[in-house]
Amino acid sequence: MFNLGRFLAPWRRKPLTPYELALRDLARGEYAQALHRLDTLLEDETLTGQERAARLNKRGVALVSLHRRDEALRAFEDALATVPRFAPALVNIGNLHLESGELEPAVARYLAAIAADDRYGPAHHNLAVAYKRMGRTADSVRELRRAGKLM
Repeated sequence: MFNLGRFLAPWRRKPLTPYELALRDLARGEYAQALHRLDTLLEDETLTGQERAARLNKRGVALVSLHRRDEALRAFEDALATVPRFAPALVNIGNLHLESGELEPAVARYLAAIAADDRYGPAHHNLAVAYKRMGRTADSVRELRRAGKLM
């Protein structure tokens, strides 16, 4: 006998994990909800270092979007305290510097992110933006090309 439920099972959507829900909230611009979910997730003492760093980094992203820059910086620094060479947090700190017009510290953070993970495309892309603002066009083009290959 044909079982439609069993036949359709491979195409059935699995429920999103709590972390995936937080990422979805960020993507939808629901930053307060994402922050709440991430704070709840960070209460889990069984998280690996990488998991904790990723959640702290996303917490910082939510805080930046809520215009809570100082708290965001602390979240990014907490991610780095957990995993010292965590490229996404290094890039996000660089972004805070870039937004403030602090080009040299931004470049330093982007270079640190690239040293930590040369295949992390956003580091190359944002370094290209910083170089462009500094008038270093050739360096900017080189980094954009590298980012394009990685992203």
